[in-house]
Amino acid sequence: MLMGFLRRLLGEKEDPPLERAGILVQGAHINAIGMFTPLLERFPILQRVNTEQWDFVLTVAGVFMASYRLNNLKLGDSREERLMETVTDRLNRWKPDGIRGFEDCKGLFEQEFDRLTAAGHESRFVAADAVGIWIVLNVLGCSPQTDEELQLVRATGTLVTYAFFDWWDA
Repeated sequence: MLMGFLRRLLGEKEDPPLERAGILVQGAHINAIGMFTPLLERFPILQRVNTEQWDFVLTVAGVFMASYRLNNLKLGDSREERLMETVTDRLNRWKPDGIRGFEDCKGLFEQEFDRLTAAGHESRFVAADAVGIWIVLNVLGCSPQTDEELQLVRATGTLVTYAFFDWWDA
């Protein structure tokens, strides 16, 4: 807010997407923390989860989903690159292995997105389920097998996708 005030005071134009890029990691981390307790009440399997691992995985997933959407907005390569440089910088400052987590999320997401699409998966859930699979795999340490784990895939994937789908709209 202070930066926006100073820019207006000095007559500089605000850049909402750049400001959003600067707070994406923080927003994703807050979202991750806030999701745990409500989901714990619904999914008892989460009682065995390391909450630091949860925070890391869900934060990375949120950053990834916002970045995935950014790519779909077609803002132009140089604009997108500038925004992603800011996101990458913030992610690296937050956790040194954040970039590695992001790349891992991206790789599995793309693989699962293609697999689910080819299998005729319901199109409105393909992205959410693809990221949800990555989340559950990394939070539980194994591929989802039980009904509860599969429901957790859909729940976490949908919540993260919904929270960051319109991140760049300011």
